[in-house]
Amino acid sequence: MRLSRRTILSVVFPLALVLVLLNIAVAFQSVRAINQATRRNRHSQAVIEEVAVILSATRDAESGQRGYLLTGQEVYLGPYQHVKSMLPERLNHLETLTQADPAQHQRVENLKGLINRKREEIAQTVTLRQEEKRLEAIKIVRSGQGRRLMDHIQHVAADIKQQEQQETTRLNQLSRAAFRRTVRAVIFATFLALACLALAITLRRRELTERERRTEAIRQSEARLVTTFQSIGDAVIATDENGRVQLMNPVAESLTGYAREDAVGRPIEEILVLVNEMTRKPSANPVTRVIRDGVVVGLANHTVLIAHDGTEIPIDDSAAPIRDASGQLLGVIIVFRDVTGRRRDEVERERLLHAERTALAKAEEANRSKDRFLAILSHELRTPLNPIMLAVTSMLTRPISAEDVGPTLEMIRENVALEARLIDDLLDVMRIASGKMSLRLATVDGHALLRHALQVCQGDLQDRELSVVVDLSAHAHYVTADATRLEQVFWNLIKNAVKFTPAGGTITIRSWNEPAPDQGDDLLNIEVADTGIGIDPVALSSIFDPFHQGERAITRQFGGMGLGLAISHGIVEAHGGVISAESPGKNQGACFRVRLKAGYARPSLSADPEPKGTYPPVLSQPKPQGPPPSALHILLVEDEPTTLLVMTRLLRRLGHSVTTASTVLEALQAANDAEFDMLISDIGLPDGSGLDLIRQLSAHRTFPAIALTGFGMQEDIRLSREAGFAAHLTKPIDFAKLVTTIRQVAGRAKEHEAEHV
Repeated sequence: MRLSRRTILSVVFPLALVLVLLNIAVAFQSVRAINQATRRNRHSQAVIEEVAVILSATRDAESGQRGYLLTGQEVYLGPYQHVKSMLPERLNHLETLTQADPAQHQRVENLKGLINRKREEIAQTVTLRQEEKRLEAIKIVRSGQGRRLMDHIQHVAADIKQQEQQETTRLNQLSRAAFRRTVRAVIFATFLALACLALAITLRRRELTERERRTEAIRQSEARLVTTFQSIGDAVIATDENGRVQLMNPVAESLTGYAREDAVGRPIEEILVLVNEMTRKPSANPVTRVIRDGVVVGLANHTVLIAHDGTEIPIDDSAAPIRDASGQLLGVIIVFRDVTGRRRDEVERERLLHAERTALAKAEEANRSKDRFLAILSHELRTPLNPIMLAVTSMLTRPISAEDVGPTLEMIRENVALEARLIDDLLDVMRIASGKMSLRLATVDGHALLRHALQVCQGDLQDRELSVVVDLSAHAHYVTADATRLEQVFWNLIKNAVKFTPAGGTITIRSWNEPAPDQGDDLLNIEVADTGIGIDPVALSSIFDPFHQGERAITRQFGGMGLGLAISHGIVEAHGGVISAESPGKNQGACFRVRLKAGYARPSLSADPEPKGTYPPVLSQPKPQGPPPSALHILLVEDEPTTLLVMTRLLRRLGHSVTTASTVLEALQAANDAEFDMLISDIGLPDGSGLDLIRQLSAHRTFPAIALTGFGMQEDIRLSREAGFAAHLTKPIDFAKLVTTIRQVAGRAKEHEAEHV
């Protein structure tokens, strides 16, 4: 009786399936046992490693303890501090690892208690050593308590390790037994498979015709698949199960630089060369990972493809396994694309974001700097006004003795001069920042300017009992400079040294020459050094910035707006020179150095002999010179009532006839009613400008005029001169200077009239 193919399949294959399932069950149990053993081995290894780390850390702490007890150096406390912070976490982790084993968990509890006792012993000795009780700390160490604790700790740790190693050995034996069962099951399954294979060969012959028909259908399907494959817009590469290239579409050929004919059969690593854009190290090939893990894998960020010609192309996307109906891995397909444009957009977004954050940070810092500056400015401008207000209100409420009038008025004059100085400093900073500071250059004696600046500071030097050492050794000390501005630099540096040097300190002023790098004129070096509070190295880079005084505590202690050095820096640079600052650090003094091009040509006036040694104290007070000016008829134009009243009284006290006006209109009416010898006018008036006033008056007659105003910028001075004012005085005005200016302007006017007679 001949059995049909269906009958054979209905009997043999169910039997084979049962045997295979049985084999799978056996293999599953064996694999499960092996996996459990593997996991337990990893767990045991983790316990052993954790114990080793804890034991090593405890030894490090003990070593650090001994080093610190012997030397007292804080550096030896590094291991102790590290162990102090990490041991509790390590011990808790070890407890967690051994929770499933009560006996092992008890050993860990014992170990934890011993280590805590050891930590307490170390902490006790460290504390004693920090309290300068070194002998008591060493006594505790020599008692052997710590050594015994350490021996006990090592013993318990060894027990824990031994227990884990024994468990590992036992599990390895179970794992090997399971492996042997699996091998036997596989052999049996193989025998069954061979029997089924023989049956399948027989049945195979009967299916050849049907297979041929199916093959043709598959061939047509593959043709359609290849057409689709070639038409995909992304780059696609297909490999076999060993990672060798089987197919490439045109986009992949273009990106990799390899033709399909050259790439087929070669390992994917040779065709798809990937590196990390940041580290330049090779990146793991996704195909390799898919073959190994059997899962979909995406490329890492910042992956770059190195094409055959060396071109670098940033790419991204993923690789996936190709499986048959049974799940067997047949190969891998990787799809990738050129992301150069997207990467460029990301970089640009990052750049814009960074620029925005930087701009925001700068704006916030500028806002903070503005607030600090306004606070300092308010303080510095109010401070000189406070004693003036106190003195004036006191004089108004009660009589003041005759002997106190002079000192009180002198105090008021000095504080007003200080207020004017602050305003002048602000204007100088604005001129420097805008590049509008003008210089009147001439050949001047740098030593003479330095000596005069030192004379101006003599009062402060004597008040603070400071010693001054002067060594002006430069043989070439004539420079082309604006004498007033350069002396301002020297005065600022000396005043700065006086300000920040404690009583009894020393200020050293030196000069010397050195050859210029370009082999031209010699360089003149002026150095002002002190033994004062010094400069923090961090603050040196910004010491010449406006409104900078280093730490806020320095600003509060010494006052000022931090403009002197900024002004000096701008003036020296305008002269083509260099100013620099040096300081070893806080409370170690500071040194400021000015370097200018020097020459040997002397001015027409002879210079004084060069001083060397301790500079003698010289005190001088400038006073108005010459006889009082002859009586003039003055038209005084001022819109501020108090200023108008005071100036009128003072000018009339000198014998002048004064007519007053508060507006342009009033001044024009007064000029129509009477003749005047001189005009003294404010620039800013309620109904116009003093510039407009003098232009209208000059259209009918000519007389000398003085601008008296709060506008003191260089542009203001230029405009007033162009309008016709012979002199420009900036408020507040020293009355002695006003008297001198009236005399000079009136004298020049008379000389001019005499020339035209």
